[in-house]
Amino acid sequence: MFIQKLGLKIGVGLTLGFLPLTLATKPAAAVNLVTNSSFESPDIPTKSYRFLSSIPGWSLVTGSKGRIEVQDRVAGSPFDGFQFVELDSTAVTGIFQDLATTVGQKYELTFAFSPRPTVAQNILNINWGGNLVDSFSASGVGFSNTNWNTYTYELVATSATTRLSFDNLNEISNSFGTYIDYVSVTSVTTVPEPASIMGVLALGTVGATSLCKRQKQKVSAKA
Repeated sequence: MFIQKLGLKIGVGLTLGFLPLTLATKPAAAVNLVTNSSFESPDIPTKSYRFLSSIPGWSLVTGSKGRIEVQDRVAGSPFDGFQFVELDSTAVTGIFQDLATTVGQKYELTFAFSPRPTVAQNILNINWGGNLVDSFSASGVGFSNTNWNTYTYELVATSATTRLSFDNLNEISNSFGTYIDYVSVTSVTTVPEPASIMGVLALGTVGATSLCKRQKQKVSAKA
C-alpha cells in the first residue's frame, strides 16, 4: 500500500511540473570516454602484429623510442575482443589519449594488464593529467598464455581535457612485454541515499492538492 501511495504522489508531482524522478529502474549504462578502448582498430589479420605510428584514438607519448604494436593473438590471448597493445614494441613506448572531462568530476579508470608469457620484465606506468597514478611490474616467466588482471582507480579531472597515458619508458627494452587491453574511463555518478530521495519527493509535492497531503499523512501514520 505504501508503494502505491508513493507512486500516486510522484504522479501528482509530475502533473504539476515538479522535478521528475524515476524509481525502481536501472540506471543508464556508463559511457566509456575512451576511443578504441580495446585496440580493435585497425583490424589486423589473425595471428599477426603491426607497428604503427598512431591508431584511432591513441598517439605516441613524447620520449617513445618504439611504435605502437597492435597484436592479434600472436603471443597470448586478448582480454577483450581480438587485439591488444604491447608497449615494448621495437623499443620502450608510451601511448596516450586526450579525454573530454569536467573539472571536479570523478572518473573511474579501469584497464587490463598482463605480462608477456615467458618474459621476466613487464613494467607499466599509468598517468592521468600529467600525474603518475601508479607504476608496477609483473613477470611472465612460467606462463604459456597471458595472465590478465584488471585495475580500477577513482580519479578527479582538473581540466576540460585530461590526458590518459600508459608507458614502459623506464624499462630496459628487449622488444617484448607489457600488454594492455580494455581501457575504460567513465564518470562516477553519486546515487542519492533513500533519505535524500524522500526529501526531494517532499519538495516536489509542495503546493499539491489537499488530497495528496492527506495521503501523505496516512502513509506516515502507517510507516
